[in-house]
Amino acid sequence: MNNRPTLEERIERARALHAEGYNCSQCVFMVFDDIHSLSPDDAARITAGLGGGVGGQHQVCGTVSAMSMLIGASRFGNPKDKLAVYGKVKECCNSFNERNGSIVCAELLADRANRKPCSQYIEDSITILHEKLSEA
Repeated sequence: MNNRPTLEERIERARALHAEGYNCSQCVFMVFDDIHSLSPDDAARITAGLGGGVGGQHQVCGTVSAMSMLIGASRFGNPKDKLAVYGKVKECCNSFNERNGSIVCAELLADRANRKPCSQYIEDSITILHEKLSEA
């Protein structure tokens, strides 16, 4: 029996978290508590510095960082798993890049034709990760 939340449930939770003021990385990471098994407070603390492209520096999108952490949490058992984890992270990054044209926060937030609100990048990352985890 599968007790995993549905994609829609994850997205609704993320919307509520974002409305409460949690950053992009926190919103993605926190809705996968079935993967990381952390308390909401611990999950929020661990990912707090990843928002805004790592500490507001507009580097790698916080949602992509959260996806990477969650892939590790779901697939890493020992150092021999490292390359498999990297492969899944690359797949997620490629999927995000295909949808959005970049994984870099500054590029995503730049004034451009396909600019989306951060809430959509959160939903994209949740969708990508949910689908990748469902493949496993």
